[in-house]
Amino acid sequence: MRRFLGPSLCTLALVLAPPVSQSAAVDAGGAASVISLKARDDAGRRAEGRGSSSEPSLAEIEALEQECLEQVAIQRKARGLPKLAYSEELLNVARAYSRRMAEEKFFSHVDPEGRTVQQRVREAGIRWTALGENLALSTGYVNPVAAALNGWMGSPGHRRNILAPDYQRTAVGAWIDLKGAVYFTEIFIKE
Repeated sequence: MRRFLGPSLCTLALVLAPPVSQSAAVDAGGAASVISLKARDDAGRRAEGRGSSSEPSLAEIEALEQECLEQVAIQRKARGLPKLAYSEELLNVARAYSRRMAEEKFFSHVDPEGRTVQQRVREAGIRWTALGENLALSTGYVNPVAAALNGWMGSPGHRRNILAPDYQRTAVGAWIDLKGAVYFTEIFIKE
């Protein structure tokens, strides 16, 4: 039996085809770094989770996704990089993957059948020349977006994806499990 010991955050970064101006942060086989962080919202508080058995509302999901995109744009702007174009097609892939991880209780760039983001994006009919994916799983935080962004920006692989000058399009898909854990999937592509 697992006991809740407080807020936790896990993040994963994957670059399958590096942007032209960078060397690969992760090998083509999909090896990725995993970090665990303890973060708090701006006021230093932590949340105890939803604690309900109801499905999350689409409005909750969309608000988390939008806030995460805005925070990524702020990080890029602060470094003189352009805002990435939003992609509805990538949103569908990212949200579906976050939902699947939440419902099937796994957290990985590779799904239980062995499929990667490369395969998921290709199956959606999206063409790309460079592709990256950031994942975050945030439990017990008042502000899961802040926890995810702090984790991503504190990790070289995630930071590289967010700040890559060659990526053009992105989307963040989120899902909240029945215990209030928030799963984030951000996909980046260069066409």
